[in-house]
Amino acid sequence: MTTTRRKRPNVSGSTFDINGVRKAAIAMLSSAYRSERFRTLADILVAMEVIDADLDGQPHSMRSLSAKLEVPYTSVSRIVFGLTAEGGEGPGILTLTTHPVDRRRKVIGVDPAAYKLFGKGPHQAAERTMLDYYGSSVKSLKAKNGRSRN
Repeated sequence: MTTTRRKRPNVSGSTFDINGVRKAAIAMLSSAYRSERFRTLADILVAMEVIDADLDGQPHSMRSLSAKLEVPYTSVSRIVFGLTAEGGEGPGILTLTTHPVDRRRKVIGVDPAAYKLFGKGPHQAAERTMLDYYGSSVKSLKAKNGRSRN
């Protein structure tokens, strides 16, 4: 039995497609993994979701994180605790604080030092990869976004 190997479509740098997004995601995950703070892909997934929610001003509880990621509560709590300074090896990335209204709940936040620890490594890796793959399309979007923020 012979199998035919699928080839990626050859796409010019003028359109967005899944290949560029995939390459950017791989670059970002690789950069995060090389930081040597994460043990597993699940650690990276949890940290990225918590950081995203933190940047949106909507921090997660264990239950909301478990529901968002569709991961069992016990797994999420183990991963989150492992990424705190108290439960993990090395510097903590996440923090657990008591909910301001319901003292039984914990709010998952991002340790401010985590932003310094990683700098822009994962984000720069993704951006570099997208620039390499998509070329002028990303550069023009960056220029347009930069002008609209001023």
